[in-house]
Amino acid sequence: MKSSITSKDRTLVEAARPAAEEPASTGQALRERLKEITCLYEIRRGMSLELPVDNICRQIFEQLIPAMQFPQIATAMIELDGSRFTSENHGQGLTHELQSTINVNDKPRGQLRVFYPEDKPFLVPEEQRLIDAVASDLGRWLERKQMDEALRERLKEITCLYEIRRGIGPELPLEGVCQQIFEHLIPAMQFPEIATALIELDGRRFTSENHGQGLTHELQSTITVNNTPCGQLRVFYPEDKPFLIPEEQRLIDAVASDLEGWLERKQMDEALRERLKEITCLYEIRRGLGLELSMDSACQQIFEHLIPAMQFPEIATALIELDGRRFTSENHGQGLTHELQSTITVNNKLCGQLRVFYPEDKPFLIPEEQRLIDAVANDLERWLERKRLEQTLVSIAEEHQRSIGQELHDNLGQQIAAIGYQARALEKTIFASGCVDAATVAASIASQAQTAVMQCKQLAQGLLPFELETNGLMAALQAFASRISATYKITCNFVRKNDVFVDDNNIALNLYRIAQEAVNNAIRHGGAQHLTISLASEEDMLCLSICDDGRGFAGVDPKRGTTTGMGIKIMQYRARQLGAILEFLPRAEGTEVRLKMRMG
Repeated sequence: MKSSITSKDRTLVEAARPAAEEPASTGQALRERLKEITCLYEIRRGMSLELPVDNICRQIFEQLIPAMQFPQIATAMIELDGSRFTSENHGQGLTHELQSTINVNDKPRGQLRVFYPEDKPFLVPEEQRLIDAVASDLGRWLERKQMDEALRERLKEITCLYEIRRGIGPELPLEGVCQQIFEHLIPAMQFPEIATALIELDGRRFTSENHGQGLTHELQSTITVNNTPCGQLRVFYPEDKPFLIPEEQRLIDAVASDLEGWLERKQMDEALRERLKEITCLYEIRRGLGLELSMDSACQQIFEHLIPAMQFPEIATALIELDGRRFTSENHGQGLTHELQSTITVNNKLCGQLRVFYPEDKPFLIPEEQRLIDAVANDLERWLERKRLEQTLVSIAEEHQRSIGQELHDNLGQQIAAIGYQARALEKTIFASGCVDAATVAASIASQAQTAVMQCKQLAQGLLPFELETNGLMAALQAFASRISATYKITCNFVRKNDVFVDDNNIALNLYRIAQEAVNNAIRHGGAQHLTISLASEEDMLCLSICDDGRGFAGVDPKRGTTTGMGIKIMQYRARQLGAILEFLPRAEGTEVRLKMRMG
C-alpha cells in the first residue's frame, strides 16, 4: 500500500518538526493510541455482512475521522469499483493526503484516502498504519461479503429448482405448472420485485403477475418436447436492470428443461390412461417413493408395483443396477434373456438401468411396456435427483455454518483477544505512569474484549460442534443444553433415558443440528423459557425429543408438516436423509419436536 505525499507536504512536515519533536506528554500519546484502538474495534464490530457498502463506508468515516490528529478538519474518501464515498464536509483543494490500496482476493479494487488542508501535517507513520489497517479490514469484509452473496444466490437457485421439481406433479394442469414455475422462478432472480416471465407453448401464453409491455431486456430458453420445439420460457427486466449472465441463463435453462421433462411425462401419462394397470403402477410408485426411503426400499417399492403392471406378471422379473449395485425382484433367476431396459440418468450422468425380463416365448407389449419402464426409470431418476438435491442443500447449509464458525474462532475471536491483550498491557503501562483514570479505561476495554472473545467462542461452539466430534452425541447435546442455559439465562435440560451410541458421524451431526435448530426456533420465535432435550433408544428405534413451553413454531402446519421457514425445511431434509420421521406436536403448554428413526 502506498501513501501519496507531495514535496510541498514534506516541506510542511519539516517546518512542523521542531514542534513535533518537543516531548509530548505520555498521557497525550496514550490517548492517541487509545483513539486508534477504539477506531479499529468499533469498525470491526460494526462490519455486519447484512449491511450495504455505503453503510460500511459511513461507519468507517464515523470512526476513522475522530481518530485522526485533527478530526475537526480531516475528511476521507473511499473509491471502490468506480464508486466514490466521502465523509461529511469533503471538498476540493485537500491535496495533503494519505492513502491505502484496498485489495480484495489479492486484486486492487480501490483506495482509502484521508485529507488535511496543506497547513496540517499528518502523524506519519502512525496515521498511515491506521489507514492501512482500516483498508485491510474493508478488503476482508468485501471478500466475506462476496462469498456470502455467492452462497445466497446459489442457495436461491437450488431452492428454486427443488421447489419447482417437487411441485410440478403430473396431476397438475399446464396452467398450474406454469404458475408453480413463476411462483419459484421470479423470487430467484436478481431483481424479483420487477422481474416478469412468460411461457409460450403450442400457441398458448402463460404470464406471471404484473406482466406488461415494453420489457425488451430479456433472457429466454427454448422448450423442446420429444425433440420437437414447442415453445419458450422468457424472463424480462426493464432495460436499466442487467441480468446476471450466465448465472440466470443457466437457471432459466434448467427450469425450461424441467418443464420439458414434465411435458414429456404428461404426454406419456395421458397415453397410459387407457391402461389401468400401468396407471396404478405409476401412481403407487410415485406415491411410495418418499425421500426418507433407503435405496433398497425404493427399489423394492418399484418392483412391488411394476411387476403386476406387466402383461404376464406371474413370470416377469425385474432388475435395477445403480452405481455398481444390483437390486432384484423376487424369483429373479437365469435364462430370462427376453428383456426391455431403460437407462437411469441423474443430473445428466449415466448411473444405471432398469431391466424387465420374460422367458423368450412371452413377448412384450412394445411400445406400451417400454414407455411404462421408461416412466418408472424417470421417476427413479427424479427421486435420486431430489434426494441428492436435498443432500446438497444440507451440505451448503452445513458448510455455511462451519465457515462462519471458523471465521469467528480463527479470525474475529483472535483479533478481539489481541485487542484485549494490548489493552491489558496498556493498562499496566498507564497505571505505572500514575494515570489511574486512563488505566481504568484501559482495564474496561480489556474486560469488554475478554467478554467479546467468550461470546465469539460460544457462537463458534454452536456452529462447530467440537464436543460432538470428540465425545459423541450425548456429550454434545449435554454441552449444548448447558450453553443455551448460560447464554439465554433460561432452563434447558438434557435427559437421556438410557445410553445411546451413534457410531456414524453423519447421523450424529444431523441429529445434533435438528436439536439445535429446534431449540433456537423455540427460543427466538416461541419465546420459550423452559426446554428439555431427551434422547432414548428402545430396541432398534431411536427417539430424539425437544419440548418447550413457548408459543409454538411460526409458519408450521403441524397436521401437514409443512412450513415456510428454510431452517425447519432443512430440519426436514436432514430427517429424510436419515430415513426418520420428524413431527411437530402441539402440547398444552408449548410444542414438542419429535424425531424417530430405525437404527441398524
